[in-house]
Amino acid sequence: SLWQAGLMYGIDAGDSLSLAQAYKTLGDIPLPFRTLLGVGSSDSYAHACYHYGKLLRAKDHPAEAMQAFINATHSRTRDYHILGRVYSNMGSICHLAGDFPLSYDMYEKSANWFLADNDSLSYYFLLNEIAFEKAMLADKEACLACLHTIEKNYSNRDVLLKTMETKAELYLKCKQYDSVLYYASILCKELPNYSAGFLLQA
Repeated sequence: SLWQAGLMYGIDAGDSLSLAQAYKTLGDIPLPFRTLLGVGSSDSYAHACYHYGKLLRAKDHPAEAMQAFINATHSRTRDYHILGRVYSNMGSICHLAGDFPLSYDMYEKSANWFLADNDSLSYYFLLNEIAFEKAMLADKEACLACLHTIEKNYSNRDVLLKTMETKAELYLKCKQYDSVLYYASILCKELPNYSAGFLLQA
């Protein structure tokens, strides 16, 4: 319920120690026995891994967070939404470490899980993240192809504005500064409280 309210268990409310204990207790159950307990057990463990990984990320422990997320991918859960979120977080950690090809792979897995869950909003946001990783590698053709897929198939305003940021970052990497200013100005106009547009202009 905290998660759905945009809050985090262990930071905004709740006990981080109890979350760590749930993660450890469920993780100590051998996989064959967890499978015998039914799908719910695997889903509970995957959720514990996800929420504990998010907590570790928030407390600036990326290596431990990555291990928790990896454990979630090995849980045999059928909860595609949680797997999409797990891989998205793994992609973010890889991105922050500067490993853009690996981040691309993680975001691609995330997008595929969201697609399997019929979550089109998350799927297209993740397609933009995939394009963003290509932008970081200055792979103009692949980045624009991915963004074209989004623009052709999805009309959500928030997603389309994120594609503007991705385009601006791509053109910054490609040293096409007029294009950077063009897309950054759209961001500044549409999202005046969003600092990324102003940083790109600067």
